[in-house]
Amino acid sequence: MLKKLVSNTVAQLIAKFFGAGLTLLTTYFTIRLAGLPLYGDLSKILVLVAIGFTLIDFGLNAEAIRRKTPVSTVIITRLLLSIFVLLISNLFIQSLGGGYSLEVKQVFWLGSLAIIFQGLYTSANAHFQATLSYWRGTLAVILGSVVGSALTLYFLVTAPTLFNLVLANTIGALTLGVSALLLLPSLSDIRYSISEIHHLLKSSLLLGLILIASTVASKVDTVLLGIFRTSSEVGAYSFAYRIFDVILVFPVYVMNAVYPLLLSPKNTSNLISKTLVSLSLVGVVAGGVLWFCAPLVLYVKPELALAVPVLRILSLSTPLFYLTAPLMWQLISRQKDHLVLRVYLLAMLLNFFLNFIFIPSFGILAAATITGLTELFIFLSLLYFSR
Repeated sequence: MLKKLVSNTVAQLIAKFFGAGLTLLTTYFTIRLAGLPLYGDLSKILVLVAIGFTLIDFGLNAEAIRRKTPVSTVIITRLLLSIFVLLISNLFIQSLGGGYSLEVKQVFWLGSLAIIFQGLYTSANAHFQATLSYWRGTLAVILGSVVGSALTLYFLVTAPTLFNLVLANTIGALTLGVSALLLLPSLSDIRYSISEIHHLLKSSLLLGLILIASTVASKVDTVLLGIFRTSSEVGAYSFAYRIFDVILVFPVYVMNAVYPLLLSPKNTSNLISKTLVSLSLVGVVAGGVLWFCAPLVLYVKPELALAVPVLRILSLSTPLFYLTAPLMWQLISRQKDHLVLRVYLLAMLLNFFLNFIFIPSFGILAAATITGLTELFIFLSLLYFSR
């Protein structure tokens, strides 16, 4: 068991090393060569696309693994969901004002196509997770990241426009999705039925709402910053949060490997206890490293000075993020989805309310502080229900 956990966690970390590492590299050159305002506009598009990724996730994989649903059903279900989310997201961005310029709204349709391609990868990942064969998914991530990053660097040198940078991201997502499908054991026997699709969507509804509420709580601050603050400030916050996101992937990947094992009644309590202790220690170390390394972002560009206090504020909440992941999935494995949903819906409302009040006046420092307060609320609530 331990060998499989370590192997599949390492596979996901390698995938993130390439994915997040190359993304940080292209972000560095985007800010250096194209400027912080252009990166801010790019972030406005990518954050809405990222919300779309969570909407199409919808908890389908976790539910499919729990019910041993065929991967073909997952692919078809998520493809239909992706098309729906793509249309809704394009309508939503047209309603946003403030810093969401006409150019951002006109280019968004191109970036939103990545929602469909990400959906293909996520669906294939259901099979990789159920069979603990994450190395296949890692290969797809590496291919997609290399293609997307190479195109981004090419456009930064030749024609650094918002359209071209979004195009590079979308082509990278296309490569990711197609590669993941090709790495599945077989695509020759694709069977599905309307009743199966309906059943999967219905049974995964609670998990989907949990993930949606969680993502909205973590992304709404960037959307509100895009409305009330300048593109440069949005760029500084997005850069800081991108670094923070890299720190947060470890507990997510650990729980991806642990979750299938939690569905077995054997040694569940012992497994979750060891996971909590291990992740708490790693979270404290990760937060400390982030605090002391925060000033290094000034070497990217002096205009990122505001990103330093943002990173330090976020670093204080790092241990909380490392503890909420196992608490959440423990409750889900015990069929306590409705309790988790209540927690994240309340957290989403709390986060939106506080950000809406304080972002117009205090900007990204308020957004970072509210992120930590929201995660503290989530941790205490999950801890209470996990007694």
